[in-house]
Amino acid sequence: MAKPLTPSTPGPPVAPGDRHTVRVSPRHRVTVDGDYFAMIQRAPQEDFVVRTLARTMAGDDTPLMTGELVIAGYGTRQRFPLADTYPLHFRKTYFPGRLRGDTAVEYERHMRASTVLDIPPPIGRSGGTYRTCLLPGRPFDQVMPFGTDPEESNIKHADALTLAGAVGLWLLAERVMLALTTLHRAGLTHGDAQLHNFVVCNAPIDVIPIDFDMSVERAHVSAEVWESECARDLEPLLEVAVFLQCALGAQQGELGELSLARIETLVERSEPFRRAIEDRASLLAAPLRIT
Repeated sequence: MAKPLTPSTPGPPVAPGDRHTVRVSPRHRVTVDGDYFAMIQRAPQEDFVVRTLARTMAGDDTPLMTGELVIAGYGTRQRFPLADTYPLHFRKTYFPGRLRGDTAVEYERHMRASTVLDIPPPIGRSGGTYRTCLLPGRPFDQVMPFGTDPEESNIKHADALTLAGAVGLWLLAERVMLALTTLHRAGLTHGDAQLHNFVVCNAPIDVIPIDFDMSVERAHVSAEVWESECARDLEPLLEVAVFLQCALGAQQGELGELSLARIETLVERSEPFRRAIEDRASLLAAPLRIT
């Protein structure tokens, strides 16, 4: 992609109704309207907010964090080279009173994770502002039918999955497992491995972790704390693995075997889930009857 034009280098006129494809990460692209493309090509003076994607408030309506899709302004592109490469990106702004850590630490941990996992690196940070590549996709928890109460209702959701749907979700879950265990072997936890912090992209198919502001380094904690943090990283994924096996039966490999080994800690009543998993395996393994 050609380098975006700055205010000092006017580009050709862009028709408002035109559609244009722009890069938003080393391997992702999105399509934008002509009005937005004009600002991507010729930077506005300040960041332009395209859409607010997230907002966290304290109980007294005090803002703690906003997450916005922005087109980088001229000053932002001058300060952060990757903002010039990917002017359409995600900007997080933390406000006083937040309970998270320093954006400098988040940047360092994210940079390490991008090297270990080959995921898009952070774009930049300054004070309470943090910038990352836009990942066109949906959070993993939003592509699954699980997470309802009472807990056993998730067995019915598993029953409703098609075989193709259940297998697809299982393969995505295995990718999340690989990402987490790869991080752990490299001496880094995610720190907030809830499944909404894994974005499922379709072009190309991938599951990418985001938000490393609570990440922990093995070198900075005791062995006991490290083991606890690694186990905590895996809990949300292992719980979903239990639900998915209610649709598929017990699965071989680290994800399936570890989730069943820890099932007593993952669900309040394990017996209904064990029974559903055994029943599903028996159903799928039933001999084919030819008449």
